[in-house]
Amino acid sequence: MRITHAWSAETASIGVEGLTSMVRVLHVTDAHIALIDERDAEHIESCRQRCQHWGNVRWDNDSSSQGIATHHSFAEIMNDAAELNLDLIALTGDIIDFPSQASIESAAASIANARARTLYTSGNHDWHFPNLQGREELREAWWPRLQPLLDGHAACQRHTIGGIQFLSFDNSTYQVDEEQLAFARQHLQSGIPSVVLLHIPLSVPTLRAPTLARWQAPILIADPDWDRESRHRWETSEDSATTIEFARTVTTSEDLVAVLCGHIHFPQVDSLSNRAAQYVGAPAFAGSKRLVEFYPLPV
Repeated sequence: MRITHAWSAETASIGVEGLTSMVRVLHVTDAHIALIDERDAEHIESCRQRCQHWGNVRWDNDSSSQGIATHHSFAEIMNDAAELNLDLIALTGDIIDFPSQASIESAAASIANARARTLYTSGNHDWHFPNLQGREELREAWWPRLQPLLDGHAACQRHTIGGIQFLSFDNSTYQVDEEQLAFARQHLQSGIPSVVLLHIPLSVPTLRAPTLARWQAPILIADPDWDRESRHRWETSEDSATTIEFARTVTTSEDLVAVLCGHIHFPQVDSLSNRAAQYVGAPAFAGSKRLVEFYPLPV
């Protein structure tokens, strides 16, 4: 299968041998919508500072002196998406900053305005209130509330559109479990061009250095040199055997076309093989998104 890639910070053009028509995907990540009301009264105080931060995070040169709140930035992106004739909107996590009913309702209403099929995988903020401790058990406890956004199985999903299969995996704890690994093995050996959606990017050397510079830690999955003390500060453990094998399964798949992800708040594209590339999206809280067009290559 021949695959070609060309990209900018906000676009990608990917040629795939065997496609019969173009598939248009809008990749959106890391909006960090932060709204809360009395329905989540027990969390209002712990979320107050985050609401203030995300209420003023974006500033446009042509705007007034007041910052643009993240829910307005996300709404703008979704309204624009309605005019793009999209086949899919790929939402790769941290669309909300915590799982308040107000944040979820705002995100869901904006997504509905886009009038396009969506595939959503959660990030490490989607299911986490600042005053709660835990990882796996906390995520599973809050997954049901996220169903208006997920619209399907939270751990992993599959959609096929225009001859491409889109596979989403929730790796928001920096780990991948046995169910997700089995799902990846099953579908990444099917002979179908495949695009994988993650929140946290796969660690590759060309991405590791800028991630370290930005975050002072390689906050990526399957990073072989992330030390235990730093992992502890980021509330994660050493890579499990299934996480390491998942990364190997994805990067060595002959069916893989691209990985779409976010988490690190800057855009980057890195080669995963001589066919596939990993596209990290710039954050939606800054008004960013990436239009990805998959087009047929002649046989």
